Amino acid sequence: MTLAIVIVVLMLLLIIGAPVIFAIGTAGISYFFIKPDMIGSLSIYAHKFFNGMDSFVFLSIPLFILAGELMGCSGMMNELVRFTQMLVGRFRGGLAYVNVLGSMLFAGISGSALADVSALGPIEIGMMKEDGYKPEFAAALTATSAIQGPIIPPSIPMIVFASLTNASVGALFLGGALPGIFIGLGQCMVIALMAKKRNFPRHDEKYSFKKVIDTTKSAIYSLLMPVIVLGGILSGIFTATEAAAIVVIYSFVIATFVYKSMTLEKLKEVLIKSARTTASIYLIIAFTSVIGWIMSMERLTDMISALVINYSLSATTLLFICNIFFLFNGMWISDTVQLLLFAPIFTPIFASMGIHPVHFGVIMVVNVMIGLITPPYGQALYLAASISKCKLSSIVRETLPFTAVSILVLFIVTYFPNIVLFLPRAFGLI
Repeated sequence: MTLAIVIVVLMLLLIIGAPVIFAIGTAGISYFFIKPDMIGSLSIYAHKFFNGMDSFVFLSIPLFILAGELMGCSGMMNELVRFTQMLVGRFRGGLAYVNVLGSMLFAGISGSALADVSALGPIEIGMMKEDGYKPEFAAALTATSAIQGPIIPPSIPMIVFASLTNASVGALFLGGALPGIFIGLGQCMVIALMAKKRNFPRHDEKYSFKKVIDTTKSAIYSLLMPVIVLGGILSGIFTATEAAAIVVIYSFVIATFVYKSMTLEKLKEVLIKSARTTASIYLIIAFTSVIGWIMSMERLTDMISALVINYSLSATTLLFICNIFFLFNGMWISDTVQLLLFAPIFTPIFASMGIHPVHFGVIMVVNVMIGLITPPYGQALYLAASISKCKLSSIVRETLPFTAVSILVLFIVTYFPNIVLFLPRAFGLI
């Protein structure tokens, strides 16, 4: 009953629109006042709060955020968009494909969907509006294509999942590569179907050999980022946290000495923005670790395990139920919160049923990323609406076919585990 009250408090606060950090913190501290004889143990709250942030793996989060901000302010994103436009811009609906492909490539830089929308959104939405696309469609595509970012490596949500479950970061990175690409390809198929019906614009710009070389050379610094991260981790040269630190140095050097766009004022702005984003994520991690401890104390994992046994649920059925559960929660709860709350609970249950933790980790990350584009909470939708100055309701209507394709890929990945496990096995990580 105590646990039920804590969960109800958390859900009610989220539903009425309370800030996520406030909702989680309030729900956590309510336990100590509701549970008999716990008021004298409030020091546990502070201990779990700080202990929840004390993880070496978590250090990679602010570093990847900083790297993404450095590349965003340096002009590298413009070069990346030019490169993708050279590849697919000549097709009908070319800029729509550029949007999807740009997000796919940017995924190897920031590991964050919201960073993708923030960095590429103003460029892509502006270009598409000038080219005659409806602004709400441009905003919807920018938001939905961004969810590839945290699925394709490197990925901040994968790092969070790994830290909670002791799964291999490298295996999770590789496991998410194909599902993330499949989501991008699915979105491209939707664009292809829309292109003729809506008469999307088409450009027949021809690229000389010299222009192809120059455009590729300008974008090569961005394209090398995932090679550095994955190559270093898979070869065992450095850990995910060390890779993030190297990427920060690389981004700073390129922005300062190659593009020569970094100034003290820009650096200050980048550091402040990264610090604010990091503080928000770390507070969520800290408060959610308290909720996780409460669920452990109330033996929630044992309750769910008993439920599974009593109803003789198969792994296939339970995966379906969990997908629906995560997708529903995504309407109200942020991606980080879902991972922190439920990854430690469900991973051992599925592992006991023969589901590989890497497979379940990718399923969960895909689920919570879809949550970024499902109203009413969808953070990526709000951010795209802010950038495009469009009404949220009109953007949501345009996202529906792209969201449907993403959910279809989710269920394909769920029931065909080799899509996730093929690359980690090929590299000997599982």
